[in-house]
Order: sequence, then C-alpha cells, then structure tokens
Amino acid sequence: MSVQKPAVIYLDDEEINLLLFKEMFKKDFEVFTTTYPEEAIDFIKNNDVEYVFTDQRMPLMSGVEFLKELEAMNVTTSVKKVMISGYAAEGEVSEAIDKQLIDRFIDKPWTYDGLKTVISTI
Repeated sequence: MSVQKPAVIYLDDEEINLLLFKEMFKKDFEVFTTTYPEEAIDFIKNNDVEYVFTDQRMPLMSGVEFLKELEAMNVTTSVKKVMISGYAAEGEVSEAIDKQLIDRFIDKPWTYDGLKTVISTI
C-alpha cells in the first residue's frame, strides 16, 4: 500500500525556480508548478493542497493579490502559505503577514535546506 504524498503548488514567473523546486521536492510531495495564477487557482479548487508557495512580483498578478483571491474563495483555511521573493517591498510583505495571508516569508534565492526547514515548522 502506497502512502499519498501531500500536494504542493508553487506559482512563480521564473521557470527555473519552478523546475528546481519540482526536482528537489518530488520525493516528498506531489508537486504542481505554474507561471499562471489562474492555473494555480484552478488546481487549488480541484485538489487537496497542503502547501501554497508563491512569488510576490509577477507580471500577471502579485503574490499578495493571488493570496487575496484564495482567501476570497475560502479555500485556504487549512493550507499553509509561503511567499518567496527577492523583490517584495516591505509594505506588501507586512500587509500579507498582518492580514494572515501567509504563514512564512522566504527571501530569494532559496535553498533546499531553507525551504525544508520552513515546511517542517509550519
């Protein structure tokens, strides 16, 4: 009998980050990655997702806007949310934390060990 791995989604406009994340965490999680916020939203609507990772600065929708969309859909009550960004303005990150849109913030560039530690502590 196989144990089902927790589902994780990572939204980022930088394809290399998505490829690295998927490769590093494929043994631990069922990983879905996308550069399109609407794809991410559809995936979350239709799957039991345990973790949401999002970049902040993206061309189609910021990470904060994306997380607000999820909050409005009431799908994130048990989902752990992590923002990963190298460009997040302090005000935007503070807003996301204050409004409890994210559980953690991680600066880019991220490392496997750094993300693994965050995952194990939220």
